[in-house]
Amino acid sequence: MVAVPVSPVSSDRPFSRISKPRWGTIALPNTRLFGTDGIRGRVGDLLTAPLALQVGFWAGQVLQSDRSGVVILGQDSRNSSDMLTMALSAGLTAAGLEVWNLGLCPTPTVAHLTSTTGAIGGIMISASHNPPEDNGIKFFGKNGNKLSPDVQAQIEAALRGELDPAPVKGSGRYHHRPELVCQYMQFLQEPLLPAVNLNGMKVVLDLAWGAAVQVAPLVSAKWALT
Repeated sequence: MVAVPVSPVSSDRPFSRISKPRWGTIALPNTRLFGTDGIRGRVGDLLTAPLALQVGFWAGQVLQSDRSGVVILGQDSRNSSDMLTMALSAGLTAAGLEVWNLGLCPTPTVAHLTSTTGAIGGIMISASHNPPEDNGIKFFGKNGNKLSPDVQAQIEAALRGELDPAPVKGSGRYHHRPELVCQYMQFLQEPLLPAVNLNGMKVVLDLAWGAAVQVAPLVSAKWALT
């Protein structure tokens, strides 16, 4: 896949405005949108529903340059994650892609299921250890690895108006698929069970209402931890 360079943007203002005929005008920073771990920033400032909608659509356009298919979507427990999930899903389905939303889950769940279900990409909505006011959009390629800088550059170029949209044959579909998280839990357990006996071992889990708050207790129960 050929990388499309992102043109330099004037630095005399913190944000530049671009216009998209489909959904109006959005504000983008003069600096690169993609950092070392996707797009991160303060919700309501950098990360808004209009931006997430655009990101979903143009990411869908770039990801399906090889073939159409499914995008795996997961999120953490931040208040803003639901909003970003819905906006991203709207953009992805507008691009003609099918969205499988796992709901609340750890980031590796998205990476694993993207690589094992035949999906063309995955997206995790999380800002990791950043403050609760922040959030982020992290992309995975079809192999479950972080999306390459070349592909990220293409998505950003499209957001900045440097690419024309490809024809969309039809709207995609959205599906809530929390049951797929069980496949990730099985993936975690198989290397240990039954060879490793953890029966009765006392372990303290401080999940702090994080992304693993649903998965960790179920895995612990399977290992007979108390």
